[in-house]
Amino acid sequence: MAALTALALACSDAGGVDSDAIASPEKAAVQRSLDSALANDSLYPLLGALVFPFIDRAARVVVGSDTMRVVNIELDIDATQHDTNVVALISAVLAWRGFDATLHTVDTVVFVVGAGIAPPAVSDTIRARFSPDTAGTATAFVIHEAPDSSYQVWLARTGHLQTDSTRYGGGQSQTFGQVTLTVYRGTGYGAFHLHALSVPDSSTFTDAAASYVSGARALKIKIRGTLP
Repeated sequence: MAALTALALACSDAGGVDSDAIASPEKAAVQRSLDSALANDSLYPLLGALVFPFIDRAARVVVGSDTMRVVNIELDIDATQHDTNVVALISAVLAWRGFDATLHTVDTVVFVVGAGIAPPAVSDTIRARFSPDTAGTATAFVIHEAPDSSYQVWLARTGHLQTDSTRYGGGQSQTFGQVTLTVYRGTGYGAFHLHALSVPDSSTFTDAAASYVSGARALKIKIRGTLP
């Protein structure tokens, strides 16, 4: 996994000044929230190692009286690991709000992950569990960080993930060992909504939603070769 992270960092975009750029402390706060909530998830370590180094921009989407930062993510994996062919098409949305620049905390992080990438349009039903090879399914987590840096996690039980379309520019490729990553940046159009119950006891609930039908920052990563 360390080798994959090194490759991802090598491919990351140096970029210039951008109004959607994410400050390093804000990005670190979002990643801490996800790490705390999803440390035991089987899929998250791969997503964290391959995706996070590239997330340096996020759209600002108005949701009611609040504003969320939103990134549309797609993974196209056709690789080999331990002599097993690993093939997956994964769509995800990472959204958050309420970053405190003084405390370096983020109030709410939403992570939705589902099967398939656009085109055609992705239309996934959110549930408590999903498998990347089961079309039409997705799952989601909502994470709240308190000012004392403690976390509360909710697991989605119902909802919907929709990716209507995506548009990307040319990809940037880099090979590290036997793995090649090609990274595309562009715009994604879609929405999600969900209802989630607290983990582990389901004693409280929360809802989350965002519509970015006018466009949000999008990231696509194509993975080929032999994974470590």
